[in-house]
Amino acid sequence: MLEPGSRRLFLDTLRPPEGYSFDRAIGATFTLDLMALLSVPLAFSFGDAQDSDGELATDPLALLEGARRHASRVAVFCHGGRMAAPRAAQPALAFLEKSVISAFPLLKRDRSAVFHPKVWVLRYVPREDSDLPTRYRLICQSRNLTFDASWDASLVLDATLNHRRVRGYPNRSPLVDFIERLPRLASGPVPDFHAESVELFADELRRVEFDMPAGLSLRRFWHFGIKRANNDDFPDPDLRQKRILVMSPFLGGEFLRKVAGPGRRSVLISRREELLKAPPDAIRAFSEVYAFRSGLEPEPEDTAAGLPPLAGLHAKLFVIDDGWDARVIIGSANSTMAAVGQYPRNVEFMVELEGKKSVFGIDALLGSGDDQESGKFSSLIEPFCKDEAGTVEDDASALRLERVLDEASDTLSRLDIAAHVTETATGRYAMQLRFGESPKLPSSIESATCWPSTVNEMRRQPLEDGAEFADMSLDRLTAFLTIEVSASSGGEEDRRRFARPVRLIGAPENRLQRLLVSMVKNHKRFMELLWLLLAPDGDLPLSQFLTPSEGETNGAEWGMASPGLLERMMDTLATDPNRLDAVDSLVNDLKETEAGAELIGDDFLSMWETLWKVRESV
Repeated sequence: MLEPGSRRLFLDTLRPPEGYSFDRAIGATFTLDLMALLSVPLAFSFGDAQDSDGELATDPLALLEGARRHASRVAVFCHGGRMAAPRAAQPALAFLEKSVISAFPLLKRDRSAVFHPKVWVLRYVPREDSDLPTRYRLICQSRNLTFDASWDASLVLDATLNHRRVRGYPNRSPLVDFIERLPRLASGPVPDFHAESVELFADELRRVEFDMPAGLSLRRFWHFGIKRANNDDFPDPDLRQKRILVMSPFLGGEFLRKVAGPGRRSVLISRREELLKAPPDAIRAFSEVYAFRSGLEPEPEDTAAGLPPLAGLHAKLFVIDDGWDARVIIGSANSTMAAVGQYPRNVEFMVELEGKKSVFGIDALLGSGDDQESGKFSSLIEPFCKDEAGTVEDDASALRLERVLDEASDTLSRLDIAAHVTETATGRYAMQLRFGESPKLPSSIESATCWPSTVNEMRRQPLEDGAEFADMSLDRLTAFLTIEVSASSGGEEDRRRFARPVRLIGAPENRLQRLLVSMVKNHKRFMELLWLLLAPDGDLPLSQFLTPSEGETNGAEWGMASPGLLERMMDTLATDPNRLDAVDSLVNDLKETEAGAELIGDDFLSMWETLWKVRESV
């Protein structure tokens, strides 16, 4: 458990099980990178969505088609004001506009509370002509949906829906509660499809049977901050009588004093900079204290695989030795009262497992000193001198600025903003912002500016009711607005930039279809996209899918004269006919516009209509 060599990329965990196709997903994250979200739909078909630097390493057509096919069925709840602004214009982001939902804790007056869970629930359905049951996958982790390269912990549980079971399993209730309450935390209406997904998940998750890792059983789910419930029993009402390991990048003295009983040989693992700021008495309550090592060398296995080196601790984990057994709790919550106190303010989610102490207990996780040379977790940590605790203080001025920026971004993310689109006589567009009410920002905020996330920041305008962005092309229209606020306090200055979704009103009804045509560009690119659609879900890299196999004509000659394309279509019809549905969807979208119909070409369209009649009969 938690061995450095057992790393797994997040996108790998999304890929459908063999014999299944992706149906829909609900995710929750504190911070969100839109480009990372754009890679999620791609992962449902292809495995190499990122390169060794964490950047998307695929043809733009792959991004486009992944988003076009799957994004509308992915709902991601993200803390408002914590969405990273795109670094460059990416037209495919238009297909994500209904996927991102700003969410906030129930305690709206407490600006320090955050929507902080990192959990995904995915539904997979069997492919055609299969009697396989519906499958689910629960991913509970400590990482956000970003390209951050920290050490995180993740739990992936596959599950099978038991259609014959009428009553739900007793310990599924907290998971169902969490999913059901997500729409209540949204800052605005949740799109109909995602609301239906919430209802479907809440019904079916009661009746799923989880495939547990060897030697482990599911003890319970934990959620925090979605009810005013008393969570004084987390992680155990008699915890001070037991030995506990706490791993957390952020620490709270009150919580640490609560969980570490005297003489219980409890263990604390955190970042060195956090331990230096922690209250000394809280640190001394633990028998062993470790700091996560900085400057770790990349693992040889990762270097060979081209994976990026990881730096810094972001994992959140509790391990409790309980008699002959051990309990492992993994998820989003830091070791603070705001996260998991008696009345937690943050929204969090955790999963608790149980297994034999000899395999999953504290000593088994830490390993012995000899294990440091064999890639055990102990090689990632080093002893921390308790006398150093409390020797460093936070910069009070920087904290004040951070709180001001938190409040401003929170206010502006809750603000009802509509972007009204009008078409000009030249065929270009103007986008004007309208506020539901005037925002009340802290007095320390010096400026607030904004611009559409698809245009250069040089076109920024003051963030105010009536702000207008003129002379925009169709591919620059967007429901994502980038906002930058700057603040000053005590002679210090700071700023924050984030993106947020707004209501897009008056955009052309066929905007996405026209955008699709503009990105496909020509008949050659259309044929390349067909090859991509006809490629099987599998392990081959996308670069191979975009290149004709040996003996087939090259891309410049693709068309009805290419026997390779027709043969691949016929083979798909015989072996995996449901894959042709994606081709039909693409053809229908392109046919919505005159330019798209010309791009397809009469020859291909005639052939396709004949082939599709056979597909419908199958």
